[in-house]
Parts: sequence; structure tokens; C-alpha cells
Amino acid sequence: MALTVRLTTHVSMITNRYLPQWMHRAACGIVGAAVTVAIASGGMLFFDADSWLRTASGVLLWLSIPIGIALACVAHRFSIVEGCAGDVGYEDLESNHDDKPPA
Repeated sequence: MALTVRLTTHVSMITNRYLPQWMHRAACGIVGAAVTVAIASGGMLFFDADSWLRTASGVLLWLSIPIGIALACVAHRFSIVEGCAGDVGYEDLESNHDDKPPA
């Protein structure tokens, strides 16, 4: 039983750099909710039990899901994901892209 290795010049490349609309919206909602939960969790851990800041953190924790849904709904106008990744691949999410990869 011999192991053969074949050298090829073909390199696998991602030819479509554009995120589908549904994935873009889901990513915006999840990132927004995760940031809100992180801020609220920090408030719950570091403030006293009878503090109004801890109460505000609890409310923010409960509002993280509606905030995530709202950010997913407005992803075409305000995009957290595009802000983090830059505008590469997000120029026109609604149009068809028939770009060919560079040689």
C-alpha cells in the first residue's frame, strides 16, 4: 500500500466574495445582540445589587434579543458587519455578482 502525492497547480479559491443577504442580516443581528449581552453582563457583575445601574443592565440584558432583531431588520441601511470588515464584498448586496477571480 503506497501513498502517492500529486502536485497540482490548481489552487482552491473563493470566487464569490459577497455575503448572501440573509447571512448578512443574521450576522448583524447576532453581533448586535452579543455586544449588548456583553455590556449588560458586565453591568450585572460589577455593580451592587441595589444599584440603578444593575437594574439598567438587567433591562438591557432582556432587550438584547429585540435589539438584535431590530439590527437584523435595518442591516441594509446600518451594518455592524460591514463596519467591522470594511466595505470589501459589501458594495451591492442586492445585485447579482458575476465577478471572475483575478488570475
